Amino acid sequence: MSEREKPSGTAPKRRGPLPVAQNATALLRHHLKARGFAQIELVTRWAEIAGATLADHCFPSKLSAAASGGATLTLVADDRAALELQHQTPKLIDKINSYFGKPTVNKIKVVTGEIPRSLPVRPAPRRLSDDEETELLRRTAAVEDPGLRDALTRLGRNAIGESRKTVILKR
Repeated sequence: MSEREKPSGTAPKRRGPLPVAQNATALLRHHLKARGFAQIELVTRWAEIAGATLADHCFPSKLSAAASGGATLTLVADDRAALELQHQTPKLIDKINSYFGKPTVNKIKVVTGEIPRSLPVRPAPRRLSDDEETELLRRTAAVEDPGLRDALTRLGRNAIGESRKTVILKR
């Protein structure tokens, strides 16, 4: 069969790079299974399982099965939360096991370490004064294309709004 006589039932192969999101779950599952996580939800839904406050200060690092049949969850926690986390261990084990509906973890080991932080949320740009808004609209009024005029007005609002000082545009 030649290259041109392919059966009609086969899907064409996609050329070029694949979107990361298409293979993200498979890649994540592979790496988490290497660290002992049979159920990736323990990592991917950690904030939901442990609670947002606790999840800000620790994350699951490893899940190792013991000879006795239970599993030990290793959590990496910042210095401030490590001691508090040791006191909350029985409660956290109950939360994890009730989330999965079966005894998944029977012991928690806490180690101190660096917690990755998410990027801070940028504050919204300040609201323009009446003079700034009037001057901006006056300058963009000459643009004939309404889509371009709206885009330039939004750009101007953001640029002026991000400045910390009140600015009156001068030319």
